Amino acid sequence: MRCFQPIPLLVLLACALALTGSATALAANPPAAPASFAGWSQSGTPQTIAPASDTRWPGLWPIFQEYGFSSGEVQQYSKDGKTLSVALYRMKDSSGAYGLYSFLRAPGMGRADITDHSCISDSRVLILDGITVVEITGPGLDFLKIRPDFKVLVDALGPAAVDSPYPDLFKRLPLRGFQEGTDRYILGPAALQSAVPIAEGDWAGFANGAEAEIGQYRFNGENHTATLIVIDYPTPQVASKMLKEWAGKFNLDAQDADSKKPTIYASRKLTIVGVVSGEISATEAKALLSHLDSGEELTWNEPGFSLSDANINAVIASIIVGTGILCMFTLVAGLAFGGVRLVVKRILPGRIFDRGSAMNVLQLGLASKPINSDDFYGMAKAPSPLPASRES
Repeated sequence: MRCFQPIPLLVLLACALALTGSATALAANPPAAPASFAGWSQSGTPQTIAPASDTRWPGLWPIFQEYGFSSGEVQQYSKDGKTLSVALYRMKDSSGAYGLYSFLRAPGMGRADITDHSCISDSRVLILDGITVVEITGPGLDFLKIRPDFKVLVDALGPAAVDSPYPDLFKRLPLRGFQEGTDRYILGPAALQSAVPIAEGDWAGFANGAEAEIGQYRFNGENHTATLIVIDYPTPQVASKMLKEWAGKFNLDAQDADSKKPTIYASRKLTIVGVVSGEISATEAKALLSHLDSGEELTWNEPGFSLSDANINAVIASIIVGTGILCMFTLVAGLAFGGVRLVVKRILPGRIFDRGSAMNVLQLGLASKPINSDDFYGMAKAPSPLPASRES
């Protein structure tokens, strides 16, 4: 009977509680603006971010809500008579944080080495730290020269809370003609309408669990520009349904030259749907969609016969030959086993096989003569003749 060992279970339970406690602690104590960093000191009290706290918010507030904005604050810092502003946007999960970071990033901002996802320009810095987006602005400052100060700021914010990996839908964007820094991760119709004003409402189907990635492309120098929207749906059925709905809402694939509806070009690969919009030709749009990567492979049917497949006659002949080989092997093995046994019994009778001392024979007692193991296989010696009786 196996004994139950409670110690491993207790260890696993303790580890799970520790991990849960760490995650809960990070969620309960989100990163706050530090009192100082790299010689910069707080100037004034932090301002809580709300719809009425910034002139940008009337247009950005619906977009922040789509990305899962949780809380935020803006803190002013001063150093040597110069000031800068640090805004912390705390999101509910890593997908929303990455989406807001990509949405706030300007095309002219270059990559920075502050974190894995960070960008910088002369007067603005954007940092993705866990589920917190940090935006730094300051008039009259050359941020490229004080870049090391921002690394100190990230360290002062404490450990980053990340609940899951960041989205990787941007990997589906084709590289040819792509404009660096124009990709945006979209989670709702407000952000999509702000980035690509094709149509109003949730025409892309975010209510069905969709997520999207957009990118700008340029063809023939700077003459033709286009926007590619890569939309990932939960199932191929939902993706196919959305394509059918677009046929009545848009001039899909420019089928009607006189249509007043917005013209888009679309193509589906499994759950991925690519949509191209812009002043490009149908040939350029189809060429761009042909490089769309679904990232998955799906086989609907089993492979059929081809020229390299064997015909039915060869298959039957192989079966017959294989069966004959198996029968020959069985016959040879049987003869070898029986023949070796008989030869050994002839040469060494009663010494290896059927030894009288090792054989147990069930007797029914129907005859008066007892069974002798030496009688098997004719190995017993012929009985000696009885002596002739003398006549008196």
